[in-house]
Amino acid sequence: MAEDGETTTVHCPLAFGSIAFWLGRKADEHATHKWTLYVRGPNGEDPSYFISKVVFYLHESFAQPIREILEPPFEVSEMGWGEFEARIRVYWKDESEEAIDFMHTIKLYPAGQVAPSVRNPVVHEFYDEIVFTNPSSEFLQTIAGAASKRSVMPHPFAGYYPVYS
Repeated sequence: MAEDGETTTVHCPLAFGSIAFWLGRKADEHATHKWTLYVRGPNGEDPSYFISKVVFYLHESFAQPIREILEPPFEVSEMGWGEFEARIRVYWKDESEEAIDFMHTIKLYPAGQVAPSVRNPVVHEFYDEIVFTNPSSEFLQTIAGAASKRSVMPHPFAGYYPVYS
């Protein structure tokens, strides 16, 4: 958090992306991969101190293509055979702040490789910092009060995620 005269800014880091596991040679032609689309704290933090919910908009061929997640982990997992672009809409604890959309292509196959690997999932992730300018005093208090509560239990995929400094 930085204060500059009358302007207060709060920077909240997050990562969003997908991780895909090839199911191997015995996979069904309609389910070659298991994948997870997510929004997470970049270094294992619990982002629910500033995120109220995340809505994932999957390809219309999925049963329930719109998925609303109200608590961490903010993720959806499915099985499928093709790559597609999904929309991720993130809503903030401060309802006066406008939700933000991210477009994300779920990648199933590693770039430059012909054959997928059962051992190594394909991680396609981006880091961003959401900047709130002059947030409400209630939101500032929520963020300040959450400072000591931001870590969560390690995610099962944590060993595959990028590390940010």
